[in-house]
Amino acid sequence: MPAIAVTCPYCHAETAVTQTDDYAPQFHPCPSCGMNFIAERRAGGLRVMKVADAPCMSNPDCREVETSATCEE
Repeated sequence: MPAIAVTCPYCHAETAVTQTDDYAPQFHPCPSCGMNFIAERRAGGLRVMKVADAPCMSNPDCREVETSATCEE
């Protein structure tokens, strides 16, 4: 997938991100302020959000915990 120009939700600088072909959200560092933000592909484009504002299923770390298979006895 080609790079897409987005606006950093922290410093509002324009930066380019490259997403994978799936719709999994990904962390991206902002080259201007150094903060990590989340970019999530949607049917209508790309959603960009601050890590603290992202719902669990849009945060790659939280999503991994929530969707991991566990076997409790």
